[in-house]
Amino acid sequence: MDNSIMSLFVTAAKDVFSEIGFLDLSVTDSTFAAEHAEIVSSLGIVGDLQGYFVLRGDRESVYNFVSKILSNMGMDSEGEEFGQFHKEAVGEIVNQVSGRAVMMLAEQGYDCNITPPTILMGNNIQIDMKTLETHVTRDIRGPYGTIGIFAGIKKMK
Repeated sequence: MDNSIMSLFVTAAKDVFSEIGFLDLSVTDSTFAAEHAEIVSSLGIVGDLQGYFVLRGDRESVYNFVSKILSNMGMDSEGEEFGQFHKEAVGEIVNQVSGRAVMMLAEQGYDCNITPPTILMGNNIQIDMKTLETHVTRDIRGPYGTIGIFAGIKKMK
């Protein structure tokens, strides 16, 4: 499968993160170990391509990331626990990144859609998706810490 398809997910993530206000980002091959995955948000990709997009991070990095979103909206998250609003914000970021990637896939002739996101919280969350033809994993580092992304797909047509 064409690696440029997988790079669309990385481009979409960088674009959305930049729009939130994180301009000084570094993107590297993922070294994010499962023991650091405390918060995972994933959604499915359906249509001509099927697969998953996953955002994962440690609690502090994800909290810092969501705090920036709140700050952009004129809200303060100081002293708040990682609650329902924070979870929903992470799900919305996964929606935005995947939605952007699906729009770019449409420009290349792929008819795809996304499913609603799922949020998992815990320790040592691991992902094993062996049925996918290709995948990409990247760490996106910024002033919030490190957030890992994973996109994996297989062609249906």
